[in-house]
Amino acid sequence: MISIIFNQGIIPKDVVERPINNDFVLVSPDKVLLTFIENSVYLGLLWVRPWTILGSIGIGKIEAVGVDVDQTLQGKNVLVLPYSRKYGGIGTEIDGLLTEKAVIPDDAIVTLPEKFNDKVLLYPFVSIATQILDLVKGEKVLIIGSGLLGLLTYQYLLDNSVDVSIYTDISGKKIQGVKEVKNLEEGKWDIVILSTMRGWARYIAERLITEEGRIIVPVFMNTWPPTLPSRSIKIYPKKMDGLLQKTEKISDKFFSENIAYSDDILSSIPTPKNGVIVNVKKALASYANSSFIT
Repeated sequence: MISIIFNQGIIPKDVVERPINNDFVLVSPDKVLLTFIENSVYLGLLWVRPWTILGSIGIGKIEAVGVDVDQTLQGKNVLVLPYSRKYGGIGTEIDGLLTEKAVIPDDAIVTLPEKFNDKVLLYPFVSIATQILDLVKGEKVLIIGSGLLGLLTYQYLLDNSVDVSIYTDISGKKIQGVKEVKNLEEGKWDIVILSTMRGWARYIAERLITEEGRIIVPVFMNTWPPTLPSRSIKIYPKKMDGLLQKTEKISDKFFSENIAYSDDILSSIPTPKNGVIVNVKKALASYANSSFIT
C-alpha cells in the first residue's frame, strides 16, 4: 500500500499492510491535517523511527476492528487524535494516517456524528486549550509559539477573559490581532505555555515564570520532550465530552487564516499555513505510478 514514511527524509513508499492488533482499528483515511508535528519531523526537531508512516491527525472510516474492540464501530466515521495513552504518538511513535489503510489504537479515535465539518480536525488542540483553561485561575499567561496550537489556545483563553500574551519564535513573523510580547525580558508570568518544539523554549522557560509560576507543556508523544524544566505540567490531547460542539464554534475567519487545502502531501510539508488539510486518497493515487515509489 502506498504510504508517506520517514526514512532519511519524507518519501512515498509501497509498504506491507499492517496487521490489526486486538485493540486497534483499520481506518481508511479521508483527510489528514498536517501541522507542526510533520513540520518538526521535516526540520529535524522531532526524530521518528525510520519507516514510520507519518500523519497524526485525520478523519476516516473504520473498515475493520480488532477482537477486543466494539464491533459496532465498523463503518463509522472517526476523528483520529495524535496521541494514544496506550501506545504514544500517532504518526511519530507508531504508524500514522498518511497511507491507504491505517491501523490505529482504539483509544485514539473519536466517533463522529452523521454531519460534521473540517473544523473537527482542530479537536486535539481545543482539548489542550480546554485543559489549560481549567488550570488558569486569574493568572497572567504567556504562550511561546505562534503556530496552530499557540494561536488557538490564545484565542480560547482570551475569549474566557484570561490575561494572555503570545511570543513568536519565528523571526520576522507578524501576528495580527494578538497581544504580542516582543522581548522576553519584559517581565515574568504566572504561567508559561510552550507551544513550540524548539529546545530553547524549554531552556529559557524557568527564567520567565514568577516564584510560584508553572510551565505547561502540551505533549503529543511519550518520548518527547527528552527533558523538562522544573515545575512543568504535561498536557496531552484527549477525548472530552462536548468537545465536538466547541470545535464548531471556531470562527470561519480563524479557520481560513490558518488552514489551507492540498491534494499533494510532499509539497505541503513544511506547511504554507499553520495547518494543511490533504485529501489522502487523491494524493496517494497521484504517487502510485511515480518514479519515487519502489
